[in-house]
Amino acid sequence: MALTTQQIHAVADELHEEGIKPTLANVRKRLGGGSFTTISDAMQSWRKEHKEEQQLQQVELPSGISDRLQALGADLWQTAIDIANDRLSKERDALEVIKAKSQQDVDEYAESVKTLESEQKELLQQLDELNDIANTAIADAQTAIAERDKLKEQLADKQHKLELANTATDTAQRQLDDTRTALDKAQAELTDKTSQVATLTANNNSKQSEIDRLKSELETSQSEIKELKAEVKTLNKEYNELNAQYAENKGELKAVKQERDNLARANDKLKATQQTAKNSLL
Repeated sequence: MALTTQQIHAVADELHEEGIKPTLANVRKRLGGGSFTTISDAMQSWRKEHKEEQQLQQVELPSGISDRLQALGADLWQTAIDIANDRLSKERDALEVIKAKSQQDVDEYAESVKTLESEQKELLQQLDELNDIANTAIADAQTAIAERDKLKEQLADKQHKLELANTATDTAQRQLDDTRTALDKAQAELTDKTSQVATLTANNNSKQSEIDRLKSELETSQSEIKELKAEVKTLNKEYNELNAQYAENKGELKAVKQERDNLARANDKLKATQQTAKNSLL
């Protein structure tokens, strides 16, 4: 709230009554702050009022003037001379007061300048500290952004690897399904061949050559089944490895997402710090 002339006059009166010289710095200190220009203007009117009061208090009629008015001639002239001399002396005293007041004003302005220079030095120091805080916050923000970009690249790479693993897993699953279908078909054929061999053996022992042929086919089928089983075993192993890789990639992706969320929270906190620093500067 702006200071009023009445407030400044009241504080000056308090200091004067307490025996403290009401300089601009003392008045400003008692007020708790304020513009030196406003205080100086108000103090000029305050000093003018006090000067008039002091001059009125100094004006006194000579004690013997009423008696000397009854006398004529030399006494009246001498009294007039005394009054003139007294007035001249008072005017000289007033001139000295004006000189002293001028010097007082100069001293007060010098004190005010010194106070303002001290406050300016403190404000400049605070500004330097705020600049240091802002520079540190900017450096931290740049580091956080670089880390965020790096994590984004790692996340994209992990997602790509996960997609490749998913594709390989799907392919292995299809191959396993095809192999199982072929194994079931071969098993069915083996069962059919075995049935045929049994039938031929029971019904016609003379067809030994056919039996031998069927046995050969059976052995071939068994060999094929054995190979298919080995292939199924290999595919199962690859399928398990792909599942393990998928689980590992899934865990890494979860960790990367967690790290990204932490970085986002840190970035939000950093933005709040920068905004606080900007508000302090404003």
